[in-house]
Amino acid sequence: MAASKTSYHATIRLVLFCCLISVTLPLEPAPPHYKDLVGNARWMVKYSNVSIVSTHSSFLTGYPFAQNKDVADGLYNETLSSGVPIIYVSPMATLTHDFIKDPRVSFTYSAAFTHYCRSQEIDNDSPTCGKVVLSGLMEKVKDANEVSWAKYGMFARHPATKDWPISHGFAFYKLKIENIYVIDYFGGATKHLNVTEYLSYTPL
Repeated sequence: MAASKTSYHATIRLVLFCCLISVTLPLEPAPPHYKDLVGNARWMVKYSNVSIVSTHSSFLTGYPFAQNKDVADGLYNETLSSGVPIIYVSPMATLTHDFIKDPRVSFTYSAAFTHYCRSQEIDNDSPTCGKVVLSGLMEKVKDANEVSWAKYGMFARHPATKDWPISHGFAFYKLKIENIYVIDYFGGATKHLNVTEYLSYTPL
């Protein structure tokens, strides 16, 4: 009986702890109005912690290859952002082999990767659960300020990455954006959003 009471109290403490976590975890602000396509694209890139990175496969000739990767556009609890996808990856990775051979890459982000669609009970496939696909060329981050920016977001939002083995040669790579596809409402996607306007956008 004593053991049963101990188990009961332990369960109650665990439930209360989980409730506390669910209340205190920060949520991203609501996305901009659907008419603000640029703002919505930047919002998805800013508040997504993962992205689907698509490459031309180096081991399956003629086929695409895709992998979910950690991303971080600055800190989660501030509006400061660049809009540029950055990943932290080892030269040993299949993904790296792909984009070294062919640097053409696409990053897919979705409002479903945030809390928004689920909290609003919007299905992932609905146009109102926004999607943005940024395509361009992968290049290594070499500028010291850009490396500092990459570390600033990645190591805070994905703490485990900070301790990945040095011997594996991890480095930051970014996308030189050449095209932006975005949809956030009914009526069809915008297939060629203005890249300059996107990069110069100032979040509210």
